[in-house]
Amino acid sequence: MQVRDPVDVSVIIPTYNRARLVAESIESVLRQTRPPREIIVVDDGSTDETRQVLASFGNRIIAIHQDNKGVGGARNSALEVAQGRYLAFLDSDDLWMERKLEWQVAIMEQFPHLGVLFSDFVITGNGGRVRPKGLSTWFHEPLQWDRTLEDMFQVLVPCMGRDEPVALYSGRLYRALLTNCYILPSCAIVRAACVTPDIRFPEDNHHCSDWEFFARLARSYPVGFMDVETTINRGGDEWPRLTRMSAAAKIRFHLRMIESVWKSDAEFLTAHRDEIRRVEADLYLQLAKHHVMHSNMRDARAAIGRWLLLGKLNGWPTGIGVALCAWFPGGGALLRSMRSLMRSGSD
Repeated sequence: MQVRDPVDVSVIIPTYNRARLVAESIESVLRQTRPPREIIVVDDGSTDETRQVLASFGNRIIAIHQDNKGVGGARNSALEVAQGRYLAFLDSDDLWMERKLEWQVAIMEQFPHLGVLFSDFVITGNGGRVRPKGLSTWFHEPLQWDRTLEDMFQVLVPCMGRDEPVALYSGRLYRALLTNCYILPSCAIVRAACVTPDIRFPEDNHHCSDWEFFARLARSYPVGFMDVETTINRGGDEWPRLTRMSAAAKIRFHLRMIESVWKSDAEFLTAHRDEIRRVEADLYLQLAKHHVMHSNMRDARAAIGRWLLLGKLNGWPTGIGVALCAWFPGGGALLRSMRSLMRSGSD
């Protein structure tokens, strides 16, 4: 395949103890039909052969080695040196399809009002199973893009010597991001001029680091979603993770992010106070249920108290059941038994 002129993109790859995987990710960037301006790989304190693997790429990449800071700190280190007009993020266990940068830069050039553009992706699991349209598998109720984003276009992108139409949805995603992170970083490209010094990846909130980064961008800039897969997300639990944590920790990080982003946005808070409280109430109910399941009744009761104080008793039948279990001797075992029965009944 003939390689054409490079695109003005800084590719940012954080990695930790994934020597073989990061090499494959870098190769997927080097195979792009429109290669990037630079590839910045941040080795976040790896203890395996990552340093030697990165050295084998020579001057084809910029390698940064640092003490372990987490994924947010690794990406921030790359942002400090990135020179491209666009920023593209790639996790070191993911791969890009060959036209990813060519397509996305072409769309960003055609729609200069967009601050962020992202796409769908393919998921490959441990057993080699391939799941297309990976974004639709992430959530119980996937977003309907024609209802979430205001505008829809058919955009022509180059494909094997001809142009193929791709559906592009664009608009404001800020409100939808309150409940879920719909952007896989490896699928995204960002206009560098939009990343002001106050927009960085939080380094003390590992679960919501990329979520908060994209939410802050979406607060100020329209976002585009191209309904086509550009990335291969290699799922599975056998790889080292920069963001592995308990369900309770994830919920707490989500609550902290709501506090620092949407509740600190006076205009949004005034217009959507009830919606924010409903989301928080649901999270506290999830947190209470988690603690009851693990027989941590003191924390479960505290979470139920916060749920009640918010006054948005969505899911009240579940809430009452969880509350009873939190004050009932043996409530954790009871709730675990109920969950097992529900699962067996759905099989």
